[in-house]
Amino acid sequence: MKKRELFIKKSLFTSLILILFISCATTNESSKKSNKSAKSDTAEEITVPEPTAEELFIEEMSKVSISFTNVPDKIKKGKEFSSAFEVTVLTADGTPAADFDVCFMFPSKNEGSKVIYDTKIIKTDANGIASFNPGIISFAAKTIITAYPDVTGKLESYYDVLPVPTAKADFIVESDVVTKGAIMFVFEYTEGGKPSKNSYEILSGLRKKGVSQIGNAPISDTDYINASKERIYKENYSYVGTDYGYLIGGTIKFATPVEQTEDGYIARLCAEIYGIDMKTGEVIYENTHNVEATGSNWNNAVSNCREKLTPIVVDSIMFGL
Repeated sequence: MKKRELFIKKSLFTSLILILFISCATTNESSKKSNKSAKSDTAEEITVPEPTAEELFIEEMSKVSISFTNVPDKIKKGKEFSSAFEVTVLTADGTPAADFDVCFMFPSKNEGSKVIYDTKIIKTDANGIASFNPGIISFAAKTIITAYPDVTGKLESYYDVLPVPTAKADFIVESDVVTKGAIMFVFEYTEGGKPSKNSYEILSGLRKKGVSQIGNAPISDTDYINASKERIYKENYSYVGTDYGYLIGGTIKFATPVEQTEDGYIARLCAEIYGIDMKTGEVIYENTHNVEATGSNWNNAVSNCREKLTPIVVDSIMFGL
């Protein structure tokens, strides 16, 4: 009897295991089919969006190259460039892109120390070349001209960096101060905040650039420094009239007291410079320059700072006045 009961128990246990195994296998298979079906359904629901007109344009433009193949030398204010700015546009296989719209972004005027830009669209010829000459330039500037495919109405949003090929070239127009001359009223200040003398360093720096007809303003009273530009101009005009083309005014001050550190001294200077057309009385140039320099002692740091500041101011005047 005991043997029979044991046999029945074993049989029941074996049957139970078999049922559980089949049940689990069926459940796993069903689960796999269900997951497969779900994935299939999901895959069917995913659709690739069509590219926008903007994206198609950007992709199309990425297949061309644009580069400046002629850049004229610098000129003086009031002159015209000796030749045109020229770019060449090529397709992906290196052949010229004919009848291609190129946009030239170029300086059109100078307001104080801010250059204002304009654009001009020109088509390439059969050789993929587009030429542009902006004509007589009535202002000084040391900047760039940019060429790129015409994007008018093609881009939906503003880009700081154009998503199309671009080319850049120097656009340099030197002031005519070399031929017209200038008088200077740029005073250096002491560290204590008092005006001391007209800046010899800047005067000398401009002379080295070819401005031979230049000298200190006939009014040397430092009380004029705090006067309006209009008054300073009128006082100088009463003495020299239009014998000089420009009045260069301003100040050079200590931005902060000279700082002593463990490694030496640090000097910081700030130059605020302006330029007035003596014929019209118009302020046509304004700029501010801040520099700092170190030295082993006070005099050395200040001297190094002035030496660093002078060419910056002179270059700014030569290409901004």
